[in-house]
Parts: sequence; C-alpha cells; structure tokens
Amino acid sequence: VSGVSFEDEYLIPKRYLVFWGDTIKIDKVVVVDVTNQNITSLEKRGNEWFVLSMNPATTGVHNPPYALETPLGIFAVQEQKQKMYYTKDGSSELAGYAPYASRFTNGGYIHGVPVQYPRQSIIEWSPSLGTTPRSHMCVRNASSHSKFIYDWATVKETVVVVID
Repeated sequence: VSGVSFEDEYLIPKRYLVFWGDTIKIDKVVVVDVTNQNITSLEKRGNEWFVLSMNPATTGVHNPPYALETPLGIFAVQEQKQKMYYTKDGSSELAGYAPYASRFTNGGYIHGVPVQYPRQSIIEWSPSLGTTPRSHMCVRNASSHSKFIYDWATVKETVVVVID
C-alpha cells in the first residue's frame, strides 16, 4: 500500500483487505475541517458540484489512551449504524449511544450528539459543536445533520476528506 499522506510503501496480507472493485463512482463527498471544527457535504450532479450542507462539528481530541484525533486523509464510508453503542472509558460497560453513525475507513464515525445512559432520547445539539475538539476520534455534529449524512451517504461510494 502506498498513500497520499505518507511516502513509504507497506505490505498488507490479503486477508486484511476488502476489494471494492474499480468501477466506483464518486459523486458524494463529506469534508471535515478539524481546524475550524465544521463539516460540509457536496454532491456532483452532471459536471457540477453542489454544497448541500455546512454545519459545526466537534472532532477528536488527543487524550490517549481513549481519545484520539480525527485522522487526516481521504477515506470511504464503509458502514452505517442507526445507533453506535459505546462503552465507558477503560471498561466494557455500555455508557450510551451515538445516533446515525456513518463509519469511515481508519476507524472514525460521523455521528450525532452522544446520548449518555440512563437517557434514551436523541439529543439534537451540543454547545461544544463548532468550538474545540472533544470527541474520541469521531466527527460529532447535530443529530439532525448526522441523520442527513446517514440517509444521504452511500456505503463504499461516499468519500470523507478530513483536512486541517
């Protein structure tokens, strides 16, 4: 594997790779700006790109071993979960869930405001959105915007670009 964000080449055993083919059409892109803490969705229609949404976000903070920065680079949406359950740091005890989670390669998710148990209902907004990194690698945004991304993005065909 050789990449655009590193110079070296690495050998990866085939058992760790999933081939998506070479006929993927990229017409949906999500751009995450970790410096300005925002997220934008773009869609190609014909030969033109259109901005569909621009929203504040909260990206990952460097606080090992549990919280990591949102990785910079170009990724693909690889999986989606209506609820992404998470555990308390350092334990296997469920702490809550994040709604409308779209996982992108390299381990991060784009998701709504986390819901801490015992609360069950979705939280729309957090005052930290658009301010400083606070998440555990993910891209947290308003839950309604996260639902928009969840409904709009196509697995294996939507690209997530994380810039600084």
